[in-house]
Amino acid sequence: MLWMNVDKPTKRCTLHLSQCRFVKGKKETTYKGDGEIKRDGGWLSFQSLEGAVEHYESRYSNYDLINCSCS
Repeated sequence: MLWMNVDKPTKRCTLHLSQCRFVKGKKETTYKGDGEIKRDGGWLSFQSLEGAVEHYESRYSNYDLINCSCS
């Protein structure tokens, strides 16, 4: 499973693997959703890289797409 962190203020989408330390520490806040997009963005899960890229291209193509390099 992949996670996409959509960050509206910085116009950045970052792809993370499930075992990433940022995914393990993610939590929903007032302005950032977990499984949904809120005012400042949110975390979305995808079963495949293709699905994540398709979603990015259809909704956030004006944002930067970044692959997380952490573990």
